[in-house]
Parts: sequence; structure tokens; C-alpha cells
Amino acid sequence: MLPINKTISMIERCNLLYRNHVFKTYNLRGYQASFLIEIRKNQGLSQEQLTATMHIDKSNVARGVEHLRQLGYVNKVTDESDRRVTRLFLTDEGEKLVEQIKGILKDQRKELMKDFDEEEERLLLSLLKKLQLRAEILCEEVGKEQ
Repeated sequence: MLPINKTISMIERCNLLYRNHVFKTYNLRGYQASFLIEIRKNQGLSQEQLTATMHIDKSNVARGVEHLRQLGYVNKVTDESDRRVTRLFLTDEGEKLVEQIKGILKDQRKELMKDFDEEEERLLLSLLKKLQLRAEILCEEVGKEQ
């Protein structure tokens, strides 16, 4: 059996390769599709909040958001009460794209889970959520040290 960290890493690399392939049509790379989904869930969140929520390096988020802005999917608006803060909003094109992205991800999930019955899928999700919470605690601890 592979160590858990290696297994998770392999799943994530395969996931990223798949996403890069299917989202190439939309000129999206890496986690940019996930950025769009998160911005839609929280219209007006700051770039700092997106960085914290996604647990991705600040400079990678900044480059990704700028790319999305150049493609016309995201608007960046300076916060009126704090000029240092940039708020993120989806454009109409970004809204349409999120619907397409969600369909693609739903199909991907269906394909990934086709060998699991409903109970196995529920258990897997429950265990992964538990693991995610522990990973986030470790992330926060590392963040405090920096």
C-alpha cells in the first residue's frame, strides 16, 4: 500500500492534468477554474481571502486572477473603504463559464466514482473531509510560524 501522502499527491496530479486538458478550450490553467467557482460563491471576496480559502500561494493567485481578468471572466474592484483591498466579481461571461465548469466537474466526479456504491462514496467523502480538516490545521500552524 502506498503512503497516504503519496496517494493524495498522485490523485491531485492526475486531477490537475485532467483539468488542464479539459479547460484548455477556455484558456484556463491550474486552479483558475476553482478560483471562478470560489468567486461565484463569494462575490466580492478579496484576493487575500481567495488566497486563504484556496491555500494557494499569494503570487499564484494574483497571476491567476489577472489572467481571468484579461480573459474577461473577472472584474477587480478597489474597495471604497480600504484602497489596499481588491474585490473580485464575476462578469456575465464568468457566470456562464462557471455553469460549464460545474458540468465538466460533475461529469468528472461521476467517472471517478463509477466503481463506488452510494455508501462507499458517502464514507469516502466523510473520511476525506476529516483528513482535509487535519490538513487545514497543519496549514494554519505553518502559516503562524511564517
